[in-house]
This record gives sequence, structure tokens and C-alpha cells, in this order.
Amino acid sequence: MPRLQFSPKQAAARENKKKTSFSFCSPLALHIWLTPKVGCGSGKQKENFLFLLFSSRLALLLSPERSTRTKIALQMINFKMVCKALGSLLFIEALLLILCLGMGFLYGETDYATFGLPTVVALVLGILLKLKGRGADNRMGRRDGFLIVSAAWIVFSLVGMLPFLVGGHTPRVAVAMFETMSGFTTTGATAFDDVDALPHSILFWRSLTHWMGGLGIVFFTIALLPNMGQGDLRLFSAESTGLKIGKLHPRISTTARWLWGLYLLLTAACLGAYHLAGMDLFDAANHALSTIATGGFSTHTASIGYYESKTIEYVSIGFMFISSINFTLLYLLLIKRKWRSVWADSELRCFLLILGSVSLIMAVTLCFDGLSVEESVRTALFNVVSLQSTTGFTATDFMMWHPALWMLLSIVSVIGACAGSTSGGLKCVRVLTAMKLVVNEFRQKLHPHAVLPVRIGGNTLAAGVARTVFVFFAVYFLLIFVSAILMSCMGLPLLDALGLGISAFSNVGPSIGYAVGPLDSWGILPDAALYLNAFLMLAGRLEIFSLLLLFVPAFWRNN
Repeated sequence: MPRLQFSPKQAAARENKKKTSFSFCSPLALHIWLTPKVGCGSGKQKENFLFLLFSSRLALLLSPERSTRTKIALQMINFKMVCKALGSLLFIEALLLILCLGMGFLYGETDYATFGLPTVVALVLGILLKLKGRGADNRMGRRDGFLIVSAAWIVFSLVGMLPFLVGGHTPRVAVAMFETMSGFTTTGATAFDDVDALPHSILFWRSLTHWMGGLGIVFFTIALLPNMGQGDLRLFSAESTGLKIGKLHPRISTTARWLWGLYLLLTAACLGAYHLAGMDLFDAANHALSTIATGGFSTHTASIGYYESKTIEYVSIGFMFISSINFTLLYLLLIKRKWRSVWADSELRCFLLILGSVSLIMAVTLCFDGLSVEESVRTALFNVVSLQSTTGFTATDFMMWHPALWMLLSIVSVIGACAGSTSGGLKCVRVLTAMKLVVNEFRQKLHPHAVLPVRIGGNTLAAGVARTVFVFFAVYFLLIFVSAILMSCMGLPLLDALGLGISAFSNVGPSIGYAVGPLDSWGILPDAALYLNAFLMLAGRLEIFSLLLLFVPAFWRNN
């Protein structure tokens, strides 16, 4: 085949084009240049190419832009930003500890070291972390958000357990850690045998941990601290519970302020209602903090049953129910007065259906057991709302009822209430999604070629949402199963081990079991079981993935 001939001008243009392609150093350019050329190709040109290839790649590697990109890639996590955020959080915890110190002073408690020393520890650690994070930029990636959220809850609990130890209320570190984690995660299970004997400052601290953990520690920080740009969104996504919480404003910090304002308004209303129902002001304040956070800590060992008051039980039922609803819907209902938008929410209707059905079955059963109609309805409503909202207040020992009722209470404990509320559990939106996916799968079997989208509230679910829901279900029940086995190996009966795992992981509080029932203290458990349940509480509160991601090796790698 004759070789093509180019004019000198064409050959020069071709040569310049090839040299320009050297800087990109693509495999295609390398192949074209080293293969026999049509026209002008020689061994000398190949040598020149190899020299240009090496020099161009070396210049690219040593360029300032490349160096900056390499440093950013190697710096997987912005540790300075993490330290800065944790330092700010510790300052807030120090402020809360000072409030409890003032409460003790108000009631004549003279052991100032109980909250004085933890306050100093929180301030010192906060200052050190702020100094460590000095000069941090506001760049925050997804991993930074997950790390800050998980670390914040752990650090808060470690510092928050100090009042129990310094004040001499327990010699066991496991008990102090468990009590604090139970407070911040709004679980409400207590390891103290005699709650009535605790001083006012400690009782207030327990309730305050509930209230802080209700909408979220980091969420509270977003509302108070200056805007961190995209960092707000990362923290919001890492901590917000459920599949939806709703953005009421384009700025996350503004949304957080509005929701915390509504949270404060509901707390004040609940306090007033409890006080009018017969509680003294201190008890009303503590139970209001606990109720709106769906926590469960009480100022008495017998919980709500201590008062033996129907009015207080009805007030508790009402505010536990309100706190079970998505706070975005509460905002639309109470502030915007958009009744139709609230009722159109499919998750809310699912929650009402489950709550009403289980309460009706339980009321009928209790009525046949000899209780009056009013007492049956009130007792059924109180216990179902208490456990489904994962508040965990108790007025009776439901272990004395028919075992079938235990199963119903366990089911509602696992299901939980609405996403975007302060409750725990699976959340009704996940249960509703799973049910619709199962029904859709049967329809797909009958019509294999049809396109059958799954819709919730008029919105079509993406395939990724379905996968996430079923993965959450799998990990949820797997962790309960594994924890039940571990606690059985520690000598607990299987029913107790399973009940404790469900109660801790769903952030409920009261447990179903013979050794540890709904009115019993968890303090009889060995230290290993207390630490295990504290871990389950945190994993459940952070919706599993935010915490377990830290144990995935890929989280710490640059991939």
C-alpha cells in the first residue's frame, strides 16, 4: 500500500497536534504514537515522546494544584472541624450542668461538687477541643457529619455520667453510664432501685437529658450556633430520625429553631397541664420534660402510678400522643392551621390505625377480665400510647395480664410512632412502606410485565428507598437477636433477654420479662449487660447506620 504524502504545512500541523496530546498522556495517544506511522514516523520521535511523557507527568504531579488535590484526598475527615464542633457541644453541656447546680442550690443541696466538678471537666474539654479545632475551615463532608453526631452522643454521655459518680449515688460506672445513655437516648429505663431517694438536682438532670436528647443534641446545636453552611445539612441528615423530618425553611438552622420553638411551647403547655392536674411544680416540670421527649424518667420509682390520679393519666396520654406525631405535621397543624395537609399524611393514618386497633383489643380483653369500661379504656390507652410512643411511663404491672397482651405491647414497641417525632422503634412509615412493597410484589407476580410503582402519600418510592427499608429491618432484628443471645449467655432467661433487647433498641424503657419487668430496675443486670444495652440504646436512637458506619473499615479509608 503506498504511503500517504503530506505537504510541509500539513506535516507541521500534524506534528503540533501530536505534541499537544502528550500533556494528556492518554493510553490512546500512547498507542497512536508508538505504532508505525502513516507518513512521518521514526525511532527518534519515539524517544522524544518517552521523554515528553515522563516530563509532562512529573510536572503534573509536582504542580501546586495537584498537590492541593492530593492533600484534600488524603485528608478524608476534617478532624479540626470535628474537634471544633465537639468543643461547642461541650460548652452547651456545661451550661446544662450549671442549671442543675442552680436547681440544687434552690432546694438547699450543699454538695456542690456533684455538678461543679463535671461542669469544670466539660469546660476544660471544650476549650481544649476548640483550641485543637482552631483555624478549621467550614468544609464538612458526609463522614464528618456522621463522626460528629456519633461522637457527640458518646462524649455527652461520658461527661453526663459524672454527677452520678461524683455525688456517690452509685459506685458502678456501668450504672452511671447506662442511666445517662438512657436519658439522652430518651429510653427511660433506670438502673436505680429507689428513685425517690435521689436529690432534686439529680432528678432534674435525668429529665434534662431526656429533653436534650428528644429532638437531638446536635439538632439543638444547629439551632443555637452560627450557620455552618453545608455542614448544617450534613449534621441534620446524620442525626434526624426516621425517613423524614421535613424542612420548613431552605436553611436548616432556621428549621431547627422553628422546631425547637414548637418543642419548647409543647413543653410549657404540658407542664401547665400536669400542674393543674395535681402535680407540684417540680414534678410537673420533670414529667413535662420527659413526656414531650417521649423519655419515661419519673421523679418516683412507681412512675405515673405513684399519683393514682385518672386526670394525670389522661394528661399523660394526650401529650404522649402529641409527641408521637411528626413535628413537621405539628407545625403545620398548630402554627399554619393546615388541617387537610396533616390528615392527608399516610403515615399519621397508619399510626392512628395501629394505635386504635391495639387499644380496642386490649380494652375489650381487660373488660372481660373484670375491669370497668372506663378503667379498661384508660388503662389500655395509657399503656399502648406509652409503649408505642416509646415514652415508657408505667401505671400498672402489665406482666400480670394475659400473655397475649404482652405480645401486643411488644409489637407496638417495635413499630413505634411517626418518623420526625421524638419516639423510637422502626417508625410507622417504614412499616407502611414494607407492607406496600409486599402487596406490590404479589401484584407483580400476577402481572409480571406491568409497571407497578409503590406510592406513599402520592409520592413514588425509588428503588433505593425500598432497599434501605429492608436493610434497616434486617439489621434491626439481627441486632436484637444477637443481643438476646449474648444476654442469655450472661444467665438471663430468654424472655427477659429478648424483652430487654427490644426495649433498649427501640428506646422504650419498660421491659417484658420475669427478672426485669416494667416496674423493675435494670440495676440487677451485670455490667456487661448494662454496657450492651447502652450500645443498643445509642444505635436505636441514631437509626443504626450513623453509629455502625464508624465500625466499617471503608469509613476510614480514602475510597
